[in-house]
Amino acid sequence: MGLAPRCLLLGAPGRYPFNGHLRLAVQCGSAHLHLAAAVNTRRDPPAALEAAAVLRAKLAGIDGRDRFGLLRSAWELLAELDCDLLGPDRGEDLALLMVAWDGQGLGVAGTGLEVLYELGDLTTPLLDGAHPLLCIRGVPSTAPGVFTPHRPPLVVVGAAASGALDPSTKPSWELACGLHPGGAS
Repeated sequence: MGLAPRCLLLGAPGRYPFNGHLRLAVQCGSAHLHLAAAVNTRRDPPAALEAAAVLRAKLAGIDGRDRFGLLRSAWELLAELDCDLLGPDRGEDLALLMVAWDGQGLGVAGTGLEVLYELGDLTTPLLDGAHPLLCIRGVPSTAPGVFTPHRPPLVVVGAAASGALDPSTKPSWELACGLHPGGAS
């Protein structure tokens, strides 16, 4: 794969659209994982930041030899997490999108998502409706499946089931995902 795939979450409606959001990239040999998450987003910014920091610290331990190992490691680490540390909703409001890839392909997994878009067309969903990936909520008790797109997207953009900005209301996808247009992520 030429450029490194990544994932982003749309911000939420309201005064603090990126409250409780985080992004993380992990590389283990030739396997890579990029994730975007949001947790405790409806709380005040210090509480959301604290929950996001707990989640980031836990997921920083992701390890694996291939894309499936990285995803499995992320789910295992989440299963070990004391959900009380994720705020009063105990992680039920967690939105997590992960893209993992290696020399053999790319896989997408997550929880708490309503729609997935491919960057470049935020009007036509990559996944929506009753796809199994979009039916998972909270911290799953077992590792969910992996979506393998026919044509691997460079950027996957997720909309949290707990509420997300309509990307068509922003002047650019970057702003809808909390990035500076044309700038670094």
